[in-house]
Amino acid sequence: MKPKKTTLVACIALSVLITTSCATPVKRSNSTTNSNGKTIAHDAPLLPGMKANPPEKADEPRPTPSPLEITEIPQDLETDESALKEEILASDESVAPDQGNVATDDSTDDLDNEDQPQIKAAPKKQIPFEFNQKVASWIQYFSQNDRERFQRFLDRGEPYREVVENILEENKVPTDLYYLGLIESGFVTNAKSHAKAVGVWQFMPSTGKLYGLARDGYVDERRDPVRATEAAAKMLRDLHEQFGSWYLAMAAYNAGPGRIKGAIRRGGTNDFWELVEKKKLPRETMEYVPKFIAARYIGENPDLFAFYINEEKRYPNVELVKVPSPVSFEKIEKAAGIPGGTLSFVNPHYLHSYTHPGKREDEIWVPENYVKNVEAKASELGKARLSIKPTRATRAAREKILVYRVKRGDTLKSIARKQKLSVAYLKQVNGLRSAKIMPGQKLKLSASSYRQKRAHPRKKGTKRKR
Repeated sequence: MKPKKTTLVACIALSVLITTSCATPVKRSNSTTNSNGKTIAHDAPLLPGMKANPPEKADEPRPTPSPLEITEIPQDLETDESALKEEILASDESVAPDQGNVATDDSTDDLDNEDQPQIKAAPKKQIPFEFNQKVASWIQYFSQNDRERFQRFLDRGEPYREVVENILEENKVPTDLYYLGLIESGFVTNAKSHAKAVGVWQFMPSTGKLYGLARDGYVDERRDPVRATEAAAKMLRDLHEQFGSWYLAMAAYNAGPGRIKGAIRRGGTNDFWELVEKKKLPRETMEYVPKFIAARYIGENPDLFAFYINEEKRYPNVELVKVPSPVSFEKIEKAAGIPGGTLSFVNPHYLHSYTHPGKREDEIWVPENYVKNVEAKASELGKARLSIKPTRATRAAREKILVYRVKRGDTLKSIARKQKLSVAYLKQVNGLRSAKIMPGQKLKLSASSYRQKRAHPRKKGTKRKR
């Protein structure tokens, strides 16, 4: 399908404009206002939807940054950004929510508006859009220099986009953060960096463990786009509560909270762009937020840059289903009439093509249309168990609490605090209308199903068929 002539003309004109501005810097003629109200001058072009402010004064031009290459092949990721996330655990200033005192009255209080953890509903587009020379440079890079690869990133990310945005929204963080996953990995679920960060959100082993992601020789939930997105949402929410800025939260996700706090102390400001101007941040982190803004702008306006979106392949509505274990995915698919390869697609966190051998029963994601088929074949699948014996270490590593039994003195607030969840999220996944709970009651700590809400549809005109 060829782009419309008007789109081509607009794209060519825009390309010339961006290329001109991103070549040799000249005296700045434009300015934008940052999130703290400070006017920043720059010589980048203003794209549609961006507002310009009259320049306060001209100053010396800054050299155009050289865009960092985004690596596509999992084994060859050149970034060390995820290694810095280890500081979350090493730093004395942890991002974990305050544990505080456990409340004991669980019978009368309505906890919808509790102060810990208090999470206000975030608008779908909460992260400010700021346009400057660095952002322009990345827009040029993605739309021209690295165009084919960025198109592949969009193609791989689109099947997961709605489920990722739904999870972000459920966890009260901006849905725009979908594009953070896009620049982290290009939505390669098995992406792996030299620093051993893995998955769409590039979690280090210890950071993933801190946010509840299981990992052993058979399962690595950092590769599960559902569970890993839940963990990334919690981590980003913690970082935002710590720094009070989504730009700084993303910078801390990249470089670690310790480095960002050090940069704030040295720079004497908590404004991301001022820290960039003063060169108080690591070089990669200074490019990280502009890269996110550029990817987000192109992703939200693909027609403007002649990119195409394929909306035909969707991540299906899924439910967790208990199956005998270990059993091969192929055997389950044949027994339940599921198209071949489907279970591997919705369960990329399984490192082998079979369920976990450390349990007699395992839970896997199954498209909702086939849930009853799988459940009906449980007896047949029990006879098809594989002869695989896991090591003791593997069995121990597999112990993970997905359900919490309420104890005497617990409240929904105290449980949410301990599990790094919000009260609203606990109520949602457990179908609770109020915050009242009883000793002995079992609470799910994670969603057991995901259904597309179609709450984040693409604009008309961005769909293509292949």
